[in-house]
Amino acid sequence: MTRPVRCAFSVWGGPVGAAMLGVRAVAAIWSDDMKSTALFAITAMTTALLAGGALAQTNGTYLLTSSNTVSPSSPTTTIAIWAAWDDPAPQFLFGAGDYDLTAGDGQFSNPINVLQGPGSSTGVIAGNVISGGVNGQLYIPGFNCKWGCPLGGPELLATYDWTTTDFTPRAVDLHTSNTSIFIVFDPQTGNFVSLYPHEFMPGSGVINVVPAPGAWVMLALPLVAATRRRRS
Repeated sequence: MTRPVRCAFSVWGGPVGAAMLGVRAVAAIWSDDMKSTALFAITAMTTALLAGGALAQTNGTYLLTSSNTVSPSSPTTTIAIWAAWDDPAPQFLFGAGDYDLTAGDGQFSNPINVLQGPGSSTGVIAGNVISGGVNGQLYIPGFNCKWGCPLGGPELLATYDWTTTDFTPRAVDLHTSNTSIFIVFDPQTGNFVSLYPHEFMPGSGVINVVPAPGAWVMLALPLVAATRRRRS
């Protein structure tokens, strides 16, 4: 699977941005518990700023995509999680976000962090649940995100493989939960916006599972035979 090159750095403007950046950078070498504390500090700081009149924008969410339909011949699909936001799409970049990711069944494996800023983590996998995914990025002013950060998103954060041994035809639910931070920012002005909680929607998606093509034929044969007996 070809993965786009992503910018490893972005900066939230002003002294508050510097403080937030410092917390995220230190979190890169902290334990999971200490990272949770850092995220709490970032969220509290952002909430205080919004209450003081920072900019308010519209919905942010996580997009969940599946690379292929799952079947006995292709029992594994790659799930990609993207950060997306609608307004103001033309100039804003993704700053940081966290999530848990759950599938209705099956097994996650092979986590890959695409956006690898300080404090980023693919989380802990326990069967069909991923807990504690975190992604963020730093931006260096003056470089205009020359390494490929997409203005306006969506921003690819991480990928996970999902597999099953049950090929009963179905749509397996995917959804995110337990988000505590979702930040976008304007690299030209330094303004940053927390879209969580008031302008954030949890992510959702599906994995389509089908049986082997031959299985449909075998299921249909008794129906065909019964039809012929009724006609004769």
